Amino acid sequence: MSLPQVIACVTANAADSLSLKTKGRLQPGLDADLTLFTLKRQPTVLVDAENDSLQAEELLTPLAAIRAGKGYMTEQGSAEHAFDF
Repeated sequence: MSLPQVIACVTANAADSLSLKTKGRLQPGLDADLTLFTLKRQPTVLVDAENDSLQAEELLTPLAAIRAGKGYMTEQGSAEHAFDF
């Protein structure tokens, strides 16, 4: 999957499938919940719940989230001093 396809799957497509009308998009009048990632070129084997695996060449690592105007750091984001909330 391309990066835009991955982003769509975890944002707009996920919100639509759960009928969350105010989620999944950055548009006026909608909730602006965000997750901030870093994209690293790091070959990684991804394994799903059915033990199927896929070789990925890049890895998205979450650093922080913003929900209802409040920032939340991940352990990785804190370790990298990525943001100052």
